[in-house]
Amino acid sequence: MVETRRDVSPQLSKSRPNLYQRIRGSLGKGKFGSRVEELEAVSEATVELAAQALDARDLAIASHCGRVAELASLLAQQFDLSRRDVELIRMAGKLHDLGMIGVRDDILNKPGPLSEDEWEIMRRHPDIGADMIRWHPDLAAVTPLVRHHHERWDGSGYPAGLRGDVIPVGARILAVAESFDTITNERIYRAKTLSSVDAIRDISEHVGSWYDRAVVDTLRALYR
Repeated sequence: MVETRRDVSPQLSKSRPNLYQRIRGSLGKGKFGSRVEELEAVSEATVELAAQALDARDLAIASHCGRVAELASLLAQQFDLSRRDVELIRMAGKLHDLGMIGVRDDILNKPGPLSEDEWEIMRRHPDIGADMIRWHPDLAAVTPLVRHHHERWDGSGYPAGLRGDVIPVGARILAVAESFDTITNERIYRAKTLSSVDAIRDISEHVGSWYDRAVVDTLRALYR
């Protein structure tokens, strides 16, 4: 599978004034603990505002992060993870492309392949998104998942070149969920989509190089 461009998702298209400040302001309101219910409260307020910000950027791909969040949550539920960890992964799915706010429109909406210089800019979006949320204590656990969702099992991913089990399990789950959503839905730079069966076959070809086998096996089981 050729490396796919990551599109923005839930919610950025007409520019809104001081949008970045509004997001940061929302992140800074309130005191939340580590309970799942409190994480859900953060999700309903802060995460949805971030989703609206992304929607303002491109309505055509507005639901991408929402779909990734739901699939990642389904995958996470099949592992021996706490309810809180599953919720963190769902939240990270909603926020994983937040850094696309920092990518120029001409790159984000380019109908053809990106140049290497453009790819260099595109590859910054995980760090941009993670840096936007890392200072907030109640989103600290989400930050590494956002930052490392483009890492690959063999260390060839970005931004840090992490490999294997060093990659946070939530980021490994997000990597599979995002790839599946990307190749089963139309993109501005690629009209052709794959069926669920073909997408799983395509992803399976990269087990042990790009993806964690356990996560891909779980995806396969969900669509059996």
